[in-house]
Amino acid sequence: MFENTTAVPLFPTLVWLHELAADRYRPMNDRLAKEIDAIITPRPPLLPGGNWQTEQDLHEREGFAELLPYIHQATTGVLEFLEIEYESFDITGCWANVNPEGTPHTAHSHANNYLSGVYYVRTPAENDSISFHDPRPQPGIISPKVRQRNRHNTLLVNVPAKEGRLLLFPSWFEHSVVRNSGKGDRISISFNIMFPAFSERMSRPKWQGISGGTKPAREA
Repeated sequence: MFENTTAVPLFPTLVWLHELAADRYRPMNDRLAKEIDAIITPRPPLLPGGNWQTEQDLHEREGFAELLPYIHQATTGVLEFLEIEYESFDITGCWANVNPEGTPHTAHSHANNYLSGVYYVRTPAENDSISFHDPRPQPGIISPKVRQRNRHNTLLVNVPAKEGRLLLFPSWFEHSVVRNSGKGDRISISFNIMFPAFSERMSRPKWQGISGGTKPAREA
């Protein structure tokens, strides 16, 4: 009936995956795992389903300095891809997550930041993944059965978590982590990115009015 039919993806939500070479991440991950173990030892008791998290200052500690160039390079690439005008960015928090066997990480987002990320140090389960939840508020209201789940009809997307992988995503993007089904601890390092000069320069109105005149009818 139709000469042409096209599905146009509008307002895509992106997650950027960065893979480190094995000869780079394996020795670095060994060192990072030892640093994290030293921080959380002796390990306090956990409630059922809980995990250990360090303080949020790992980016200020010498033992984690070798990870920072990868975070900075990945962030710079994402901001260039998005064509964002900015002068600089900061890591506003960086912490380790240690999930023992059988524990998940419940759905959450990272408030008051522009980008967030995670780097995987240890992933003992072969099917380990991080789950991203559909950010649209209404798609679950009418949700008929589907013949097969795909990226166009699912409300949840699992991205494989693997050692040496660094992910970046919008801080508002809700995500969770599946139960650790492997033998041993799952260890990851999370971080947030924000612009230090946001309130001084970047948050100003995008429209420009006439000096002494009234506000334009519409903002850019």
